[in-house]
Amino acid sequence: MIFENLKALSSYGEIIAGSKSEEKIKNKIKEILEESVDEIRIIPIRVLYWNQKDLLIECDGNKIEGVALPYSLPFDIEAKITDKIDNCNNKFIKIKLQKLNEIDKYYIQAVEHDCLGVIFSLDNEIRKYIIKYGELLSYKPSYPPPIPAFYVKLDDFSKIHEKCRILLQSEINPYAVGYIIEGIKNSKNENKKIHVTAHHDHWFKGERQSLLPVSLLPEIRSNIYEIHLISFTAENSGAPSFSTFSWSYGSRTFLQKNINNDQIFININIDKISEENIIIKTVPGLSQIVKKIYGNISIEPEIFTANYSYIKNGIPSINIGSIENPHCHSDYDEISNENSKVIVNAKEIGNLINKIVNNSIEYNTHEMREYVKNLLKTLPPTIRSYVINLSDKLGSENSDVYRNILKFYGGIFTFDNSSTSVYLFHKLKGLDYAKDSKRICIEDFICLNNLKDDENYKRYYIYFINELKETITAEYINDIYSILKKFF
Repeated sequence: MIFENLKALSSYGEIIAGSKSEEKIKNKIKEILEESVDEIRIIPIRVLYWNQKDLLIECDGNKIEGVALPYSLPFDIEAKITDKIDNCNNKFIKIKLQKLNEIDKYYIQAVEHDCLGVIFSLDNEIRKYIIKYGELLSYKPSYPPPIPAFYVKLDDFSKIHEKCRILLQSEINPYAVGYIIEGIKNSKNENKKIHVTAHHDHWFKGERQSLLPVSLLPEIRSNIYEIHLISFTAENSGAPSFSTFSWSYGSRTFLQKNINNDQIFININIDKISEENIIIKTVPGLSQIVKKIYGNISIEPEIFTANYSYIKNGIPSINIGSIENPHCHSDYDEISNENSKVIVNAKEIGNLINKIVNNSIEYNTHEMREYVKNLLKTLPPTIRSYVINLSDKLGSENSDVYRNILKFYGGIFTFDNSSTSVYLFHKLKGLDYAKDSKRICIEDFICLNNLKDDENYKRYYIYFINELKETITAEYINDIYSILKKFF
């Protein structure tokens, strides 16, 4: 039934959070889950809805196929084209990408160099990616995108030259409604709930990226734990107020509204099932469970999926999916054969999850204790004794310490290589990185930009960073002390 469910969901086309098509697919997901659960809940949340209504890209009389990148605002201008960022004032800039997530840094550079708009290309698939401006990795309201951005196929990229006219009609509703669908399979063990999650919003067909994981949810069953099968809205887009932490808004909001997070024992998130090899990403404390059933495991949380929302709420999480989706956010993300490697991988993932949820699960606090102790040498001396005391408490039966440590995870975006990594005590790690990086952003804290390549300037720039480090160290000490107070 996995392939049949996939195609039934795919028939609704692109699902943008807050759209009319989401209302329709919500009912279909409810219908699919009802056959395998005891209770269904539909949870509406406010989302930002963006949609491209019409787009014209015309260069030298040639109309070029492309898409506007969310959340580009309406636009109608004719201007010259350049591929030099320093020559961008009042021109469109065209940028050939090496990887999709380079859009973040190049878009910000284009705004800072007074470009009128940006035209991206990567390959011969049409792709979408949310543009954002302001301090990256921030949950706070941010600027609307100051300039529009577009994406064209690589074959058409050479046709973007001299002068082009671009007309965009787009619509934005900051008070749209998206839907989270939660199916519950009851159990005698009601105090230990396992959330198995995916998301249904997607660009284009989105079969590998989101709909195949949703189609897999009904296959999950446990004889031990109460299972919650959840399909989120607003994982790709939908965060209100143009927040630069633009993904996983649906899962974050769900957990903020949920009053029983303490009863969520673990989360298992399914995201991005493709032809590529399967990889399981988790936090220290759960890897031993996974190693018993599968070898390819990484003890580093995945920041771009719903499982990260659980970790930030102190809930241990496992993310299961393929290493890559070669058709990520593209018009090629469609599965034609029910016997393909993609479907084989989906079935294997379903089997792996069922093995996990049908065995007794315990947090391996020793693993987290060793992981934390290995971090000590990277932390300031003033905080080390507090961290040692905290890790020592992991040896007790109290799982609150373990779950509270998870809340110290955070992300760092490095402009040098356009990568985002996750670390414990990430603010201190990010400040260390900032000393040798041109520009970085630290989740829900600050973006740092080394403005001058000058020894005198750098000396005082490092002084500024060290001042920040003292402030953040004091904050972390206060947070750790609040956890340790329970043991006094």
